[in-house]
Amino acid sequence: MRLLQRHVDPCPAWPTAAAALLWLLSSVAAGAGEAPPDSGGYVKDLSCAICHADLYQPYQEVGMARSFYRPGHQEVIEDFSEESHYFHEPSGRHYEMRRRDGRFFFRRYQLDAEGRRIFELEQEIHWVLGSGNHARTYLYQAPTGELYQLPVAWYRETGSWGMAPGYDRADHEGVLRRVRKECMFCHNAYPGVAKDEGHYWEPQVYPEDLPEGTGCQRCHGPAGEHVRLALHDRSDLKRLRTSIVNPGRLEPRLRDDVCYGCHMQPTVALAGLRRFGRDAYAFRPGEPLSEHFVLVDVDVEGESRSERFEINHHPYRLEQSRCHPASEGKLSCLTCHDPHRKVAPQDRAAHYRAACLSCHTLDACRLDEMAETAAPPTIETAGVDPGDCVGCHMPKRRPSDVVHTVMTDHRIRRRPGGPELLAPRAEAEAPVLVDVELRDPERGLEGALAEVYRAVVILRAGPSSAAADYLEKMLAVAKPESVEPYLDLVKLRLQQQRWQEAEAILQWIAGKYPGERTAKQWLGLTAFQLGRSEEAVERLRGLAEGSVEQEIWFNLGVFLTLGDRYEEAVPALERAIELQPHRAPAWFYLCYNQRQLGTLDLAVESCGRALASDPTYSRAYLLSGEILSQRGERDHALRLYRQGLRTAAKPELIREVLAESPN
Repeated sequence: MRLLQRHVDPCPAWPTAAAALLWLLSSVAAGAGEAPPDSGGYVKDLSCAICHADLYQPYQEVGMARSFYRPGHQEVIEDFSEESHYFHEPSGRHYEMRRRDGRFFFRRYQLDAEGRRIFELEQEIHWVLGSGNHARTYLYQAPTGELYQLPVAWYRETGSWGMAPGYDRADHEGVLRRVRKECMFCHNAYPGVAKDEGHYWEPQVYPEDLPEGTGCQRCHGPAGEHVRLALHDRSDLKRLRTSIVNPGRLEPRLRDDVCYGCHMQPTVALAGLRRFGRDAYAFRPGEPLSEHFVLVDVDVEGESRSERFEINHHPYRLEQSRCHPASEGKLSCLTCHDPHRKVAPQDRAAHYRAACLSCHTLDACRLDEMAETAAPPTIETAGVDPGDCVGCHMPKRRPSDVVHTVMTDHRIRRRPGGPELLAPRAEAEAPVLVDVELRDPERGLEGALAEVYRAVVILRAGPSSAAADYLEKMLAVAKPESVEPYLDLVKLRLQQQRWQEAEAILQWIAGKYPGERTAKQWLGLTAFQLGRSEEAVERLRGLAEGSVEQEIWFNLGVFLTLGDRYEEAVPALERAIELQPHRAPAWFYLCYNQRQLGTLDLAVESCGRALASDPTYSRAYLLSGEILSQRGERDHALRLYRQGLRTAAKPELIREVLAESPN
């Protein structure tokens, strides 16, 4: 089987005059290819264009190159007009996306019983995620450096706004879905840092200046030494060639690992996890992926693995095809896809047909026979081009996790599917987990440590008492060196309010890992819950000084509030809000303290900000109504309560207040 990708010599002849001009410009922009200190050997991708303009330029049209960028740096395909509006019925929220002076803005509000806007929230969009080939989603960066996803997405297939994946429900995460490093590992080039020593439970912060797009070096490895040799020392061509990775020349499993690092995701509900103690951006092309990631597969209730289809299932589905094992490692992503070039729509059928014919013959096609014997709607053959192998054998299908678009199903099937593959569908509920297994055990983990990873995968997907008990048992046997799985266990014990058990584990962690800030913060929480409030406050004061971790400032403010130390609580909560302006509980506690201090105007404003951040926050309705009634604004309070009856998470609390009211 031949590869369709064109693997060019990584050391071509000196470029033409046009490319030489590009070299001059890129040398200025990229420091002539020198790798900056603490960059891990990475250089600006523009450096690659010095010698490889014939690959670099067409790559800019590929979806990966357009995966992440600042607003205005790519073609605007969305409708940002003043007439554009989206209403999400399950949550009762209205959304508008606007463009002003080249900047993008997100706006959310609700309507009260009289049709007036209330709880309006506006946030500037700092980053766009997605090429727009299928969809785009939108992120903002908090002062902490954390990235958060906004709930609205643009879908190219429908040419309209809709809820982003995972948001099409009444109780979605609003504007506080944190973008973890595990997400950014795939959705963009590595940030300009040499090492990320942080583990899963530490703050997910990013530099303000991030790369734009998944660049050359994600597949070819750090290019600093390669560019240096190409520009300054071309005497040893073998050394020059081996200073960069060509995935097409790797042995099959390492070749596939380059793609699988991002595209092998058996289920979005239970993603694999990086190895404990590994740098978030440590993987390098040419290394076994299993040294960085622990990939898992799952069984879910009511659905077989062969039926499960999600948007990022390309190699997962390909490996379920008869062609894949039959090829003995020859069939790969590169068989059909040249990562450097986007195939023009009019050329796609012939392009992919050529890949099929590298193994199959035209005599193997049974399209005419199927057309004669097919019984619609089981098989649809009308309008199928006999030259379009993919149209029959890898049809487009609607995934279960991103339901507003369709994707090519990479499981090669003998017979084409029918209209059921494209039928509209609602966003799937969270799957009920039946079993979890580790993929490629011969390359991965064994024994008790493998069981630790299995339990952690389940716990990170959602609370599970059984998984926590099993993790505790396996930790005692495996005794891993990394602190991460112990913190996974503590997190569940905190959620279970098993404070003494959690504190015992945290004290052990503090002794073994004395610099572990997450454990120190959680020790403050257990101390407070066990009645040692002064110890809790002092622990968090020590951590908060000079910190930009909003969780520490928030908890400090809450502890001071519950200790009736209102004047001390206000600046702690204001700092938490400064670091994350959309955290409703922080605004609520600030409102409570301001009321206790007699600043009622400020208190009303703070409760309003709490409800703008989270229109379902029941306690904010109650507190705001109490303050308005205290100020003699009874009608205003009643309007607020009525809105709460429609949208609060616990409307029964508001009903109790209204039932007790004399009017």
